Amino acid sequence: QHYYITNNLSRMSAEEPSSTQNSVPMDSTSPEGEGEPAPIQNGEDSSSSNPDLSLRARQLMDGTLGDNIEEVLNSTIAIVDSVKCTPAPIYVLQAVHYMTDFVVQKNCPIRGISVVESLLAKIHTPGTLTSVHSDMVQLCLAAKLLNPALKYLDCDVTSISTTETMDVRYVLQYYYYGGSLYAALRNFSRALHFLEICISVPSQQTTSAIQVVAYQKLTLISILSGRRSSIRMPSMSIHSGIPHLCRPYSNLLQIAADEDAEKFAATIAQMTPFLEKHENLGLAKQALENIRQKNVKQFQSTFVSLKLSSLAHHLKLAVPEVENRLRRMIVSGEISAQICKKEGIVWFNKHNEEFDNDKAIEQLKTSLDTCMASFLKAEELNAAISLDTKLLTKIAESESRKDNLPTSSSWDFPAHGKSKKLLPFLE
Repeated sequence: QHYYITNNLSRMSAEEPSSTQNSVPMDSTSPEGEGEPAPIQNGEDSSSSNPDLSLRARQLMDGTLGDNIEEVLNSTIAIVDSVKCTPAPIYVLQAVHYMTDFVVQKNCPIRGISVVESLLAKIHTPGTLTSVHSDMVQLCLAAKLLNPALKYLDCDVTSISTTETMDVRYVLQYYYYGGSLYAALRNFSRALHFLEICISVPSQQTTSAIQVVAYQKLTLISILSGRRSSIRMPSMSIHSGIPHLCRPYSNLLQIAADEDAEKFAATIAQMTPFLEKHENLGLAKQALENIRQKNVKQFQSTFVSLKLSSLAHHLKLAVPEVENRLRRMIVSGEISAQICKKEGIVWFNKHNEEFDNDKAIEQLKTSLDTCMASFLKAEELNAAISLDTKLLTKIAESESRKDNLPTSSSWDFPAHGKSKKLLPFLE
């Protein structure tokens, strides 16, 4: 999925003007618009276009219909109901984009979910990403009603819609909002997947602001998921500056790698205004809790029993707080232990995982089905890419340059006191 999207977006970003890359960052709770709505484009098929509804969509985005939320919703519903088959006319998509920004600004995003969902029911194709998908995820995240968006996020994207003027901004928003939504559900592995794709989207002009805020969340979610090594950035030079723009978050990642909870807590206290501004303070506190839980688990692997006072001393916490933390971890199944309050001792038990149950077998079957489906899709995509004319032309040019290179020893040159041939060096 990542390889296919990256290659497709390389073509898209090359065709898009630089303004599409300088998108305004979107907050998870109060997303902002991108400025004035784009003008209605008349590239759609005349057979699927209704002149009256097209005019109504133009009036909607021009503000002619007023600032009344009922009028905006009713107009958008009428425009969406006119769609009978896929692809939807461009004016329909633009009207939905306008309605999404409007209801978010009016603090009633929940009213737009059913409108967008009715359009997606008509144009959604599994594995294909459209600009309306980002609207759906944005509305669900702003309304804190996450479940309706999951059926559009749980499927892997293998193609991008070519039936509309797809802007790279909508791809970035889809993966940024999707990562934020999965983080809210504490599905950190999926959140990492979405945010990593977001920061890897190719850019020909400049780094998008959405990619910067995605990197900020990615660092904190990496700590929460237990991955505390440095984040690997794409090889493109345009993305190499993102970690420097987010230096405080990169420092947090380095501190988390040392598993020093006290130092991490002190750093968060210093960064509190900064984290509140980016609406990442909650994630940072969860990351601190994760580090402390990891430290408790290390004691479980070392000791059979331990006094609560001794454990509190090592964790630099009060004894009641340590006791409450242990209780929460025991109830959630993170550790297997018993607390003797009378003697003030915690007994750690060996945590045995059981895989001989129906749930484990069902998970194994689901994973195998996913792997087989991914393998077949990878073969299909590989066959399609291998027949791409641009790729074949690039390979032919590369082979031609390789054949024209001289292989004589006269092209040898010294390097660090030794001779190296030019041809192997260039290869």
